Amino acid sequence: MKTILIAEDDPFIRDIAEQKLQQAGYDVHKTFDGAAVVQKVIELQPDLLLLDLALPHVHGFAVLEDLRNRSDFQKLPVIVFSNENMPDIQKRVQELNAEYFFKALTGTGELIERINTILNQ
Repeated sequence: MKTILIAEDDPFIRDIAEQKLQQAGYDVHKTFDGAAVVQKVIELQPDLLLLDLALPHVHGFAVLEDLRNRSDFQKLPVIVFSNENMPDIQKRVQELNAEYFFKALTGTGELIERINTILNQ
């Protein structure tokens, strides 16, 4: 079973994502604090990270940069799932070798499809 870590501070979004991913057959773990994400990734060694940008204590970009600077996690699939939606944000996400989904325009079905594609390659 593939493991996904959800880093999301909104409990409603976090719980819906967890429920939908579990229904899709994934082992799901979650955190809400940006300061805890890297340590959780080290502990869990997830197959994919679903990352919000607007996390408390440490912004999602700082988390992603930290992970990309660690040789063990340079290739960890990361989907940035955020309400921050400006061209410079999308560009930065791509530079950090991640994918971007805008929460307001992305349904859970589309997100699950993309996760399935990434993890079943």
